Amino acid sequence: MHITEGIIVGKAAALYTAAGASLVAWGVSRMKAFVKKAPENRPLLGMGTALVFFVSLLPIPAFTGTCSHPCGTPLIGILLGPVIGIALTGISLLLQAAFFAHGGFSTWGANVVALGFFGCGFGWGTFRMARRLGLPLWAAGGAGGLVGDLMVYAASGLILGTALVQAPEPQFSLSGYLLAIYAAYLPTQLPIAFGEMLVTGLALHYASRQRPEVLEALGILGTRKSRHPPALLAIMALTMVAATLGGNAEIAAQPNPDGATSESAPAGKPPAFSGMDEAVNERLAEAAGRPAREPFVNTEAMGDLWNLLLLSAGGACGFVVGRYWHLLWGRRR
Repeated sequence: MHITEGIIVGKAAALYTAAGASLVAWGVSRMKAFVKKAPENRPLLGMGTALVFFVSLLPIPAFTGTCSHPCGTPLIGILLGPVIGIALTGISLLLQAAFFAHGGFSTWGANVVALGFFGCGFGWGTFRMARRLGLPLWAAGGAGGLVGDLMVYAASGLILGTALVQAPEPQFSLSGYLLAIYAAYLPTQLPIAFGEMLVTGLALHYASRQRPEVLEALGILGTRKSRHPPALLAIMALTMVAATLGGNAEIAAQPNPDGATSESAPAGKPPAFSGMDEAVNERLAEAAGRPAREPFVNTEAMGDLWNLLLLSAGGACGFVVGRYWHLLWGRRR
């Protein structure tokens, strides 16, 4: 999920940006160590960035009349580690905000936290836990893909709801916003999460059959100890505790204004197959008095330039992934 430019402002935007920048800086330091230790695996970083960029930009129409996208971050977190995965996600989101009006610069940090930290972190953590419980690689990978995806949507809804209760004209309390957001997300995002579960499990299974030595070097197969232990797990746990406590406090402090109920939701039907970011996030934000801003570089309003950029980005990602596909899924040399 992407939270659009202008929905998160002020101190909240600054805090999320600082958190996102800190996480990405941590990931970049891990990337340097990764390349120094195994220079032959450098192309995996490029392939991982291309996968996250393309997958999280790919709209999938749903029977609900909207469209949304998978995340790709659980798989990258499992393959390269959650900290490196966060850095690759931050780079992808920055490019998407700059050229495709997906997300925004003011919401970049919040999107890094949701898509990168929660997607990579919980995807990797679930995979590791499943492996310790004795699940086969494909099942553990599927569990990581499913939980990672669901946590991205849960985090996006929580971040959005927390921002909207502080907007000038909130329609609901935090609990009301979470109920409205998750009810709107569920029919579209749940099938996509199950699809990502299938793709993640099959990708790891196929890689283990074609290139097991690469997975062993990455610490996915074998008995090698995890490189990201207690520190990241502790941060994940503290994040969830803080979100829960903050949510409870906000619920107590923000009753529905004027007794607003779900009937106060903004009226009007979005056009068919509009994105979930527009159909849910932006509509709720506009009703709360905090409408999304126009992107700083509005390529969608530039006619065929948008098509050129979209096709060029797809071609570049296709070239990078195709060029280095053999490192994980190609025929053994």
